Amino acid sequence: MPNVNAILKSTAAALTLVLLSHPVSGAEQVLELPGGIKGTLALPDGEATGQAVVMLHGFGSSRDEVGGLFAMQAAALAAEGIASLRIDFRGYGESAGDMADTTLEGLIADADAARTALAGLDGVDPDRIGVIGYSFGAAVAMLEPDAFAAVAVWGQMGDLQAEFEEFLGQDFYAKAATDGIASADLGWRTISLKQAFFDSLAKHDLAERFAGYEGPFLTIAGEADPAAAYFDQYLALAAGPTEAVTIPGADHMLGVFSEQPEIGAEVIEKTTAWLRDAL
Repeated sequence: MPNVNAILKSTAAALTLVLLSHPVSGAEQVLELPGGIKGTLALPDGEATGQAVVMLHGFGSSRDEVGGLFAMQAAALAAEGIASLRIDFRGYGESAGDMADTTLEGLIADADAARTALAGLDGVDPDRIGVIGYSFGAAVAMLEPDAFAAVAVWGQMGDLQAEFEEFLGQDFYAKAATDGIASADLGWRTISLKQAFFDSLAKHDLAERFAGYEGPFLTIAGEADPAAAYFDQYLALAAGPTEAVTIPGADHMLGVFSEQPEIGAEVIEKTTAWLRDAL
């Protein structure tokens, strides 16, 4: 088995990014991390602050996110001197692998690979790396919150097993249990998941894993998003500074499909300012 840390260090060295030694022009570069994970590294537009952010997309999505929200968020962070790395989880987007093989353990490992890659870059302070997670990506971030100096989530999940059971339905669950794999057309893509995915859900209690997180925590959701119902529970579980933002007139998709670009712009502006101060 290859030495993952060595690969990450060599990848970082090959980039030759000395972010703090002098101002740099904003730029994006596509990277391939160990395991065939594809990501987009966005560099600060001017002098870097040492702060950096990992960005984790939602279920069935990819690293730029719906409506390009993550790409726009990366640009906003770069304008504040904050580097970012947004990845496609394995089996999603341009990354290697099969989505059917998704497990929470694998997603957590992908997020850690992204954090480790950022931490190895010259000019990034390893103690000032935060995370933005959207929907299922928020859950991944919240399952290992101590890996990050600050956690910001959009449209968070609260009860993994209950929400996936409602989302996919009993027939899907039953087929996966019987055949070992099940497929469904979500409208924007067809997905397949093996029973191992559902077994992994049963092993990870999101509330239990997040409880006691001492770093700054920001949760944002539209007022019509069921995620808002989890705000009180997770704010109470956090041990550090917290903030919750409800966006009027917004649903889980943050205005992307309702032709309300101002909603996404508001979320990005709020998240950027919060991370600038929190990291």
